[in-house]
Amino acid sequence: MPKEINDYIFELEELIRQAHETGDKYVFIDPAYDITDELEKLEKPFEAVELILRLIERSPKIDYGGPGPFGTFLEKFCQKGLNMGYEELLVESLQRKPTQYTIFLLMRICNDKNDPSRSRYVKIIKTDVDSDCLDDYWKEAIRSIEE
Repeated sequence: MPKEINDYIFELEELIRQAHETGDKYVFIDPAYDITDELEKLEKPFEAVELILRLIERSPKIDYGGPGPFGTFLEKFCQKGLNMGYEELLVESLQRKPTQYTIFLLMRICNDKNDPSRSRYVKIIKTDVDSDCLDDYWKEAIRSIEE
């Protein structure tokens, strides 16, 4: 029986748990690249985007890499200016429960000065994100984004 999205999400969740327990991010990162490669081969890989963002929300302290397997997978669904791709799901995630990693992902979008929606994302990251979860490094990084 072929694997479905939820099977892969369960595997990713288990890797996150193991990385948390061992304190070794590579317990997650290395095999997660293989799993996200498999997700890409599915008929509707975009359906995994929100599930991955919710995994990140549940485990905000894990180092997912920069951009790591999740960022590499998620950014394949950028729709630059169409407001219908992964970016919108990322914004929803940030409104639910911002994490340092999801802030990092939105900052990567804000760094693309050719993205027609960039100003909207800069406004979101500067005004709509609850920064209580962020350390001083991330607060300063957000302040330094050029509008």
